[in-house]
Amino acid sequence: MPLVSSQSWLARARREHFALGAFNANTLEQMQAIVAAAEHMRAPAIIQVSHRALVYIGSGESARGLRYIAACGRIAAESVAAPIILHLDHGTETEVVQAISLGFTSVMYDGSALGLEENIARTRELSALARRNGVCFEAEIGAVPRTRDQKNVLVEELTDPAQAAEFARRTEIDALAIAIGSVHGMQRKQIKLDLARLAAIRRVVDVPLVLHGSSGVTDAHLREGIRRGLCKINVATQLNQAFTRAVRARLAQKPDQVDPRDYLGWAREKMQTRVRERMRVFGCAGQAD
Repeated sequence: MPLVSSQSWLARARREHFALGAFNANTLEQMQAIVAAAEHMRAPAIIQVSHRALVYIGSGESARGLRYIAACGRIAAESVAAPIILHLDHGTETEVVQAISLGFTSVMYDGSALGLEENIARTRELSALARRNGVCFEAEIGAVPRTRDQKNVLVEELTDPAQAAEFARRTEIDALAIAIGSVHGMQRKQIKLDLARLAAIRRVVDVPLVLHGSSGVTDAHLREGIRRGLCKINVATQLNQAFTRAVRARLAQKPDQVDPRDYLGWAREKMQTRVRERMRVFGCAGQAD
């Protein structure tokens, strides 16, 4: 079926206490794994691509990567009978504008490097552009660190509820990514979310809430976070782990194998299994019936 927007799905997820899974794709095989899992689980799914993935796919040029992904994402969605959303994650201003023009149905603008007032001004302008084109618009307030920064994480980097409320109100965004303790790139599940902070943000922010960096968060805290208002959860590292481990295992079994279709196809199946498992945790399995 054609690509769909995430706005109505986010509203339903918030109402019915499940979360949309937003799964990062760096290769065609990973994209195929996501949509195949969505069809198997009868679940909505978000294919999302980051700036770094765009640069890789575009052989050093994110603009070319966007064109590749827009075409592949459309075909992937049309190949399955499940609602598929194509999302740009942590995009620059230029990438957001291009993604909207190319048919992405959801975009996230990352203005975290800017001062608050300039971030609000640019986010509001891009949010209006997305709205005119029927595209769901996400932005972030607070800082979700990467593993290399983990020792330097300060409480002040977490999302402040009052600032989040002001940011959402003034920018008129459709979804807000918040920092409540998760960390990008974690390879083991050991993080517990600041659920009290999440509840405080939910009380004052009237748009769907998004969690980045979920791979290191315990499943118990993910489920409780969904119950308290998380509507979209991003997954990247766990998928890359499943994919890469499968490639290593397959080549260990067949050290003379030179056909990439063999080990990449095997990795695609293993990643699909991981996506299905995440869909069950997030509660979105069966929601597309």
